[in-house]
Amino acid sequence: MPDTVRFTSEGVTCLADLLLPERLPAPGLVIGRGFGGVRAANFKEATYFQQAGYAVLSIDYRTFGDSAGEPRCQAFPLVEVEDFRNALSYLETRSEIDAARLGVWGTSFAGGVALYTAAVDRRVKAVAAQMPIVDGRRWLRSLRSPGEWEDLLAQLDADRRQRYLTGQGAQVLLSGGPGQFSAMPTDDPNMADHFVMLKKTFPTWREDVTLESLERVLEFTPTALVDQIAPRAVCMIAASGVDLVHPLDQIVDAYERCHEPKRLALLPYAGLDLRFDPGWSQALQAAVDWFDEHLSVDR
Repeated sequence: MPDTVRFTSEGVTCLADLLLPERLPAPGLVIGRGFGGVRAANFKEATYFQQAGYAVLSIDYRTFGDSAGEPRCQAFPLVEVEDFRNALSYLETRSEIDAARLGVWGTSFAGGVALYTAAVDRRVKAVAAQMPIVDGRRWLRSLRSPGEWEDLLAQLDADRRQRYLTGQGAQVLLSGGPGQFSAMPTDDPNMADHFVMLKKTFPTWREDVTLESLERVLEFTPTALVDQIAPRAVCMIAASGVDLVHPLDQIVDAYERCHEPKRLALLPYAGLDLRFDPGWSQALQAAVDWFDEHLSVDR
């Protein structure tokens, strides 16, 4: 079982699961969940990396899960980058961790957060980003019709006025069906079912975020920084089949901006299939292979 630990991120106490392998000191990984995600949903991935020989710190971002912070469910990408970086600082304090061999992993929106973290923090020697969101504005736009896009922008304007007048903004559902205003509208019933499953399975998972979060997402562009990761190692893992939530063209654009050493692992599945076997195991093994290559003892 993991140890529950605490680290401080810009004065806020964050909780995390720390999993240690048998052989110590070990290379360390910080891992995070996607948009609105909590660390409980990362337990399988954390265990997979631990069994591969890595010390793993799976974090709850500020305002999510068991971490402190108000108002709740503020999915601010650059704040999450800071949480990743402070989690790395925590790993550096642990004698069980080889601080010269640190990496980061994230899935979905956390994939973009992991890439951004690697770009701005030289302590990250290798990053693996699974189905990463790499351009917040293009991503939110790709999920919407022209009318839904204009509605989103109008609601963000109204929410900013409301926050100025009252100090309190609105909440928005993470995902909704056709005609329902949400962060990630979709016609795919599997996506809606996925979020229902997450809420039932993980008690700390919330089905909403602040509307202001989407305003911050519009300003988040990991693609603009990924060229700064080199000469450290970057791997992107994605599905080559249909994925309505993680646009492959945007991932390829970001990958092409990266310098060596780099790898793009395209797996023959639809997007959500990477969250279930056999796609899940293949995606995780692609990340382990990359970390083994660039965080090994010899290196």
